[in-house]
Amino acid sequence: PVKSEATEPTSTRKTREATPTMFAKCLALAMALTSVTAFAPVKSGSRVASRTAPMMAEMSPSVPFMLMPKYVKDKDAAGMVGDVGFDPLGLAEFFDIKFLREAELKHGRVAMLAIVGIITQEFFHIPGELYQDPNPLTAAAKVGPQVWGQIILFGGFVEAGIYGGGNMQYENMFSDKSRVPGDYGFDPLKLMKEGDPDQYALKEITHCRLAMLAVGGMITQCGVTGTGLYGHTL
Repeated sequence: PVKSEATEPTSTRKTREATPTMFAKCLALAMALTSVTAFAPVKSGSRVASRTAPMMAEMSPSVPFMLMPKYVKDKDAAGMVGDVGFDPLGLAEFFDIKFLREAELKHGRVAMLAIVGIITQEFFHIPGELYQDPNPLTAAAKVGPQVWGQIILFGGFVEAGIYGGGNMQYENMFSDKSRVPGDYGFDPLKLMKEGDPDQYALKEITHCRLAMLAVGGMITQCGVTGTGLYGHTL
């Protein structure tokens, strides 16, 4: 049976009518307290610290989503020309930064020479049937071990001459602390005597890095197409 308002007790009806009013008052009080706490001072060790903590880690300028390499704390790496904080594999944490720069410059110089060789040998050939292939990959496979032996022997003499016959190992390459990585005193055009030497050093390391990427693309293209860089075939 459903109770009518006439038969409902007075106390029950008053309690039911007062419930929405009490809820509205509690909600208004809670909102007021929330607005007041918004203007309360915040301790430096709580919310401010949590916001600034992620910003304390210095990010790499070349790869913004990665942290700055730890090798920048090394006094030998401070101020090194061309350093843009790029070391995603963390190699400089395990090897001497001078040795790595020496290797980078040497590979970059070889890459620049290789680019000139790849382009030149497609258009100009020395006499002989073995030396007519415009594709550098197949041409290198045709010449045989005798030619490669000469190249390796010549490279060994150059290495020995650069390091004076010694100090060619990782352990003793920089026994002379004053030696600059990659500086062999080779400057036939006397460019380093004009202006700031770091200007030419920065240009060289930039071209070295570009050449290493470029020669990789050239070799890949010749391997995929089976032709020379500019499409020439036998």
